[in-house]
Amino acid sequence: MTPRLPHTGEPSLASLTDRPAAELRLLCLPPAGGGPSFYRPWAEHLPESVDLWAVRLPGRGALADHASLTDPHYTTTALANLIHQSDDDRPYALFGHSLGSLLAYETTRALVRARHRPPVLLALSALPAPHLDAFVTALSAVLLDGRQGAARLLGPIPDELLDDPRILAAAYTPILADLLLALQYRHQPEPLLDLPVAVYGGQDDPIAPMERLRTWGDLTTQPVSPRVFPGTHNYPDRQISALTGRLCKDLHAATRYPLTAP
Repeated sequence: MTPRLPHTGEPSLASLTDRPAAELRLLCLPPAGGGPSFYRPWAEHLPESVDLWAVRLPGRGALADHASLTDPHYTTTALANLIHQSDDDRPYALFGHSLGSLLAYETTRALVRARHRPPVLLALSALPAPHLDAFVTALSAVLLDGRQGAARLLGPIPDELLDDPRILAAAYTPILADLLLALQYRHQPEPLLDLPVAVYGGQDDPIAPMERLRTWGDLTTQPVSPRVFPGTHNYPDRQISALTGRLCKDLHAATRYPLTAP
């Protein structure tokens, strides 16, 4: 049992498709500051055989009245407990984008350590493998570049946010909390993950270029061949159809279920 931190909420799961008869569950972890809304547009691009869920983290959305989590070990242990407790015996896959990839990877390791049922596929997007310092180095450089750096990482900052400091603080506090979680992360050597790992990225991503995506192969016993799509760090915004189509192919390879995207 993970001890509960004072004044914090706990992660939860949001159903985005309500498909209890689907053969496979796809559990998605959001990028920095994000929530289930990041993945909601995916629902119409996935086949009926996939039941789409997304993780809610404290400090945003429905859990905005709770403090954000900034301890990476506590957070990923809580996520592993959540996934185990919600296990309905269907095969499931984990997908994470950006910071969500770090959470998905460490949550999978926590599941393996606890001898809980692991995902049939770990899908990781827009993040270098965390055993190297490439991510922290790149992230630090982006943050030190002020508004322009934040825009490269998070997308353009709307003028209406800049005009109202209170709205800006409400919008960016969970983002900063998540970035603090990432900066506090320290990779601990453990046995390599022995399960399929799919890696995706944007062709012009300053945080996770192709050579850094390939380093995920150091952390798994199975081969890793990254797939890249047009765009930068936030490429999924404009590549939903292509990304979910590729993901369905990788899910099919891992499970042999018919998972052709609509």
